Amino acid sequence: GLFGNCQGYYGTVEAQGKGTLHLHLLIWLEGHPNPQAMRDAFEKDPTYKNAIFKWLDDVIATSTPGSMDVVTLESDARPSLPKGEPDPRSVMAPQAADFDDVEEFNAASSAFISKLVTCTNWHVHSDTCWKKLKKGEARDDAHCRLGIDGSTRPITMLDPDSGSILYRRLHPRINNYNPTTIHGIQSNMDIKHIGSGEGAKACLYYVTDYITKFSLPVHSGLAALSYALKRNNEKFDGVSWASAETKEKSLLTKSVNAMMARMEISHQQVMSYLVGGGDHYASHTFRNLYWGTLDRYIRTLD
Repeated sequence: GLFGNCQGYYGTVEAQGKGTLHLHLLIWLEGHPNPQAMRDAFEKDPTYKNAIFKWLDDVIATSTPGSMDVVTLESDARPSLPKGEPDPRSVMAPQAADFDDVEEFNAASSAFISKLVTCTNWHVHSDTCWKKLKKGEARDDAHCRLGIDGSTRPITMLDPDSGSILYRRLHPRINNYNPTTIHGIQSNMDIKHIGSGEGAKACLYYVTDYITKFSLPVHSGLAALSYALKRNNEKFDGVSWASAETKEKSLLTKSVNAMMARMEISHQQVMSYLVGGGDHYASHTFRNLYWGTLDRYIRTLD
C-alpha cells in the first residue's frame, strides 16, 4: 500500500455543518512497534531512527512539491488563484494515462498538487482555532488549537522532553498532507503518524473521542427526553391497567424516536446510505456486544 503493508483500517464518515462528508481513518501497518518499543529502538539504533524519519518525510508533506528549504512568508494570507483560473478542486486531476512520458506526468501532477495544497491545506486562522480559549487568552498563533503556529523545522527530529516525533515543517502555514492522497481526493486533508511519546497518547485520545462522538447536541437531546417524558405521562394518565414495565418500554421507545427525529441528516448522508456507502469503512467484521447479556453472564460467575 501507500504507507506500507496494511494490517487493518477503520474509518467513520461524518457530515460537516454544510452537509459535506469527510472521513476519519485509522490505519494499522504490519511490523509497526508499539510507542514504547519504538522509543527504545530510537535510543539504541540511530540507523533505525533515521530510516523511520526518512519514511515520514516521504509520506507526510508540509510544503508544496519540490520545496527543499524552509519557506519565509511576507504575509500569512493565502494566495489567490489568478483571475480566470479554475479552482483545482473542480477540475480533473492529471491522469498518468494521458501522458506518454512519466516525467511529464510527474511535473504536471506536482504543479496541480501545488495549486491544490495552496487552496485546501494553507491554514488561515478562524474562530474554530480559538473556540476553546479560556477567558483572557489571546487569539494568536500560540493558541491555535490546530497547532499551526507559524513555526518551521528543517528536519524531522525527536522532542527531547516528551519523546514525540516532530515532523519536518518547511512551510509555516501548510498543514500535513500526503501528495498521492490529496491528488486523488482533491480536497483538504490531514495526516499524522501515531508514534512514540506523549503525543501518541494525545492523538489516540483525540481520534477515538472524535470518531465516537454523538452528533446530537446535549441541549437537543435533553429537549427530546423532556418531550418524550411528557408525552408518555399523558398517554398513561388515568390508565390503571398499564404495568410499570409497559410504561418503561413505552418511554424508552418514545425517547429514542424523539432523539432520532431531532438529529440533522444532510442529503449527502442520505444518498450515501442509499447507494450503499454507509457511515464507516472497515477491514474487519465486528460482532455486536450487548452489555445487558454480558453483565448477566458475568454475575453468574460470582
